[in-house]
Amino acid sequence: MAAMNFRAPQPLVHAALVALGGLALLAGGAAGQTVGGAAFGSYVNALGVTAQSPVATLPDTGGMAVGATETFGVPSALNAQWLEAVTTGAVDAAVSTSQSTSELENVGILNGLITADIVTAIASSYRNATGVAGGSDGSGFVNLVVGGVAITTDVTPNTRVDLPGVGYAILNEQAPTGDGVTSAGLTVNMIHVYLQSLTGGIVDPLTGQVLGGTLTTTGEIVVGSATSSVGS
Repeated sequence: MAAMNFRAPQPLVHAALVALGGLALLAGGAAGQTVGGAAFGSYVNALGVTAQSPVATLPDTGGMAVGATETFGVPSALNAQWLEAVTTGAVDAAVSTSQSTSELENVGILNGLITADIVTAIASSYRNATGVAGGSDGSGFVNLVVGGVAITTDVTPNTRVDLPGVGYAILNEQAPTGDGVTSAGLTVNMIHVYLQSLTGGIVDPLTGQVLGGTLTTTGEIVVGSATSSVGS
């Protein structure tokens, strides 16, 4: 078997393993309860290419899964390094929990239109006798730049940034699932680029506003994705 040279997990990933690994040792299983989780660094469906970095997928009974690669790239669409994805979870009569983490470095999207030194996505879900909860604490960017503009403040969930002539991006995209009573879940995509083409009409070069015509989504690029869920 060929040798594989991966770095040790980053601190956020290691912390998730320690916290949820300890719970997994205590968990005895609970009938009817399940957990879910998945994480990956990058996905591209653009320019006639569909590609995805390794995916970590959590069994519904809990445990741990890891997906990692040193580099990932699709010419003119995306390049990144040190992609690490970890998902862990445990099912127990008292507490069920799931956490997924994706972290990658040296990210460049669409020939540098969007760049970041580090992108981290974390999705957590939790259930106990009092109810369910979840969150994305720990998610964020280091040195994020979009269209030549540095983003120096925390990015609120589902922030849209228009990319004139290209489409638009949703930063810190968050999509909750579950009923909020017996089940809860969350998907976090730190950068989600929607590629669009215009049929007819024009794009104002100053404002990026579409004047007439029809916009059609032709592809997408996802960077830093984490999903977690708990339920019965």
